Amino acid sequence: MRIVHATETLVGGVLAAVAALANKQAELGHEVVVVYPRKQTVPARAELESRFSAGVRRVEVSYRGRMATVPDLRRALVGVTREGADVLHLHSTFAGMAGRISPALRRRARTIVYSPHGWAFLRGQSSALSNRVALGVERALKARCDGIVLVSDSEAEVARARLGGDRCEVLRNGIPVDHLPASTGGDPDRPVVVASGRLMEQKAPDRFADVARALGDRAEFVWIGDGSAEERERWIGDAPVRVTGWLAHPDVIAQLASSDIFLFPTRWEGMPISLMEAQAMGLPTVATDIVGNRDVVLHGQTGVLCDDVPALISAVGALVDDASARERMRATALEVQRARLSDADLGTASLAVYARLAGGDRTALASA
Repeated sequence: MRIVHATETLVGGVLAAVAALANKQAELGHEVVVVYPRKQTVPARAELESRFSAGVRRVEVSYRGRMATVPDLRRALVGVTREGADVLHLHSTFAGMAGRISPALRRRARTIVYSPHGWAFLRGQSSALSNRVALGVERALKARCDGIVLVSDSEAEVARARLGGDRCEVLRNGIPVDHLPASTGGDPDRPVVVASGRLMEQKAPDRFADVARALGDRAEFVWIGDGSAEERERWIGDAPVRVTGWLAHPDVIAQLASSDIFLFPTRWEGMPISLMEAQAMGLPTVATDIVGNRDVVLHGQTGVLCDDVPALISAVGALVDDASARERMRATALEVQRARLSDADLGTASLAVYARLAGGDRTALASA
């Protein structure tokens, strides 16, 4: 089978999700191609080499700005599928647009599926008009592919309620767990509270900063990631937060391993990879109760889900003050989450999803 993945944002959680899926499909002997623009935020080629297996071919598209992303990706996909494709899997909003508006791609790809990795119309800080437009676009384009592949049950619930439930499948994100160390914690007298992600609206570093201001005298707060000087000032300001700057993935894992609490106050998600990694490493977690997060954290067992900043402060403060509660959550997460969040069956599960969405070509696709 020839499988082509496309995304406009090969960074962060989308990078991890696409890499895990592509690698598992390649391991099963399929021809796998990943198409993406070379944005400034995309990791260096050396890191991409370490994230993708040798069986996955990567095709880079020059990045000429956000407005050109859709036509540039569309042209690249038309070229890549010139010899045909059994599956074209589109990841995130702009790739979803690029792959679904082209009649040429419809002729060349036997099956086209789309994964939003977080619905654009659920962005709480966006204007109501912006969210209505995003929802309208998703509704208009839904019929222009064979189905929508959601990465979490709660993301699928939104799709069924807002877009209609036909031709929706759940393919849960999975992560490689064998290489992940168990968290060992930091200074027992001053726990380390950590977050991971780019300094941007979605990841809510302003909320992290608010928690740090409230509890900075009792714990150390570390943000793994980076942004511009303006973004640091906007989102962190004078809060007692150490920003590490950009780290390669192995260094991110090392930093997580030496931390005590994972604080994930994000505004919208699909099924977040960084949260899955933290939980699989045994990190007690405090997270917002939103789509994706509630599919990962086992509330009251491996972490706490919260509705607002005061609740985040209260939950983090309770864990900072109670080492025994942290240890109970750590032990439960290590026992349960490694198996629950593993990508071991991701490849075979993805092929089954594609076959179910292939419609009249189901038998041919399953045997491709």
